[in-house]
Amino acid sequence: MADYQPIEIHGYYRSVTHLPVWDIVQETGIWKALGIKASFEYCDSSAEAEAALFEGRVDFISGNHISPYALVARGKPIVSLASPSNSVNDKLVSREPVASVAELRGKRLADTTVTDPGGGYNHIRGNHMLYVLRGGLGLDDVRWVEVADINSEDARRAQFDALKDNRADATMVTGGTEEFEKAGFHVLAMGQLPMINGPTLTTTMDGLKRKDRLGERLVKALLQGIHFARTRRAETEQILDKLRKRVPEARSVSYNSVAKLSAKPYPDLEAIANAYELCCMKDAEARELSPTALWDLHYLRDLDSSGYIDGLYR
Repeated sequence: MADYQPIEIHGYYRSVTHLPVWDIVQETGIWKALGIKASFEYCDSSAEAEAALFEGRVDFISGNHISPYALVARGKPIVSLASPSNSVNDKLVSREPVASVAELRGKRLADTTVTDPGGGYNHIRGNHMLYVLRGGLGLDDVRWVEVADINSEDARRAQFDALKDNRADATMVTGGTEEFEKAGFHVLAMGQLPMINGPTLTTTMDGLKRKDRLGERLVKALLQGIHFARTRRAETEQILDKLRKRVPEARSVSYNSVAKLSAKPYPDLEAIANAYELCCMKDAEARELSPTALWDLHYLRDLDSSGYIDGLYR
């Protein structure tokens, strides 16, 4: 690794749930070993993050899973390199017992707005829309009660309050539901939904050319961070404990949030298809191009075929 030219990079993360793996990369010296000085900041808008990427103000985005398909169709040089998380397992929380999503017909469903503050698609709301469609309903068969602008701890509180105050009959929740259960609400597991999510590596073709082997190094950093989390739990827990103390919004992150990430972070085809479908619901022009046009997996494949990933775990 000593032949890497030293570089500085700046990145955006789109959700606090992405921070654990990047904190591991920072705290364990992985960036430094790869000749990288990295800095991060949060961005709550997909459109703003993409503008910064195209202007060269950031080198990569951790996230942005939906809108890039439309950007590729418009000829923008955006590209995704790896996807360590390819499904979600949301739960349906309701005031009265519900046996299936199909029973939501005509019910009030508390959720976030469809778009984020910058006009981009709200990923979590999009997931919930797909759950409704998979349940055999149309999107107009439920009464959407928009209670928050973005997916955050405040949004969860708004969902809880909407149920408690009887402004909604049900809501869909990502993560733990303990507080809902303690309040007497009913919880239904809706099953796994294939979906690109989590700390996906998103950058531009132009950006990859500007800095020495940036794509290879980004993928290596992600692979090593995941490896550390999966094989050194005690040290990972210490890093996460410091993260929770430093970033109040990260107080709910758990060890499983990094341990579950794929050792070989190839995107799942069904997950790509669902993310692409969400993009097409908002931007029909995305249908003009194959969803796989967004993905460049050759950095990951080169490292995999060389035995690099297997060597980490051997």
